[in-house]
Amino acid sequence: MKCDTCGQDVGMVKRIVIRTDYDRTLAKAVYNCPDCYDKKLKAQAESGAKAGAK
Repeated sequence: MKCDTCGQDVGMVKRIVIRTDYDRTLAKAVYNCPDCYDKKLKAQAESGAKAGAK
């Protein structure tokens, strides 16, 4: 698998969902390696957004 953010080949990717009530069916899903996922999750928390992992 490849991280959509940094391009690194990894064994596992994750994706962040900002709000469960926001319809993203037409948007391209972005999958992140654990490092990029943690960075994005931290940035979301600092901005006050409530994120849920999928």
